[in-house]
Amino acid sequence: MSIQKKRQRGFTLIEIAIVLVIIGLLIGGVLKGQELIYNQKVKSTYDAYRQYTAAMYGYQDRFKAIPGDDANATTRGFIVAVGDPAIADGGGNGSIAGGNNLCNTAASAVEVCQANYHLRLAGFLSGQGTRSATHPFGGAVNLEAPTQVAGFTAQTAVCWFSLTNKAAQQLDTSYDDGRATTGSMRGNADYTAAMTGAVPLPDTVTATWTCMSN
Repeated sequence: MSIQKKRQRGFTLIEIAIVLVIIGLLIGGVLKGQELIYNQKVKSTYDAYRQYTAAMYGYQDRFKAIPGDDANATTRGFIVAVGDPAIADGGGNGSIAGGNNLCNTAASAVEVCQANYHLRLAGFLSGQGTRSATHPFGGAVNLEAPTQVAGFTAQTAVCWFSLTNKAAQQLDTSYDDGRATTGSMRGNADYTAAMTGAVPLPDTVTATWTCMSN
């Protein structure tokens, strides 16, 4: 009985080319999907600014005071549920004190944390107690006077804690002048320089706080 040897046939150049094209399309689709997800996170980060700004102006229109700084917050008739933190009056000086505070506890008398609470009690903002909201990159979001950003004299601003350089720069380019040290959006460190240097640092957090004036 004879044994017939089967000839082994390799891939043709055309078959290899087709496989490479398919792999390229898959990789391109994954990268495009990651880009879309990232862009959506940046957009949601900016949406927090819009939400806080609209809530602040709604509060001002109703009570003629700035949330957090409201010197008569305890007399507004807000209903505090059992177990919720106490309302604290602000200083009434037109500025929300307490920047740099992450407001990561349910109860705090600091104005920047009470700003969250005043807005929530008035029905302008969702969330729990005096806690800061969070942005899609994992840090806190505050409504405050941006005193931690040198030379930034805005009365009120929405500030993001721990934005990556890439996210901060993309926000600044999309909604302001694209520079960390000028315009209505600024950081307490220069994320623009970190992104445009000889060795860009997109995933590094150069500016601890990045603020955009209302």
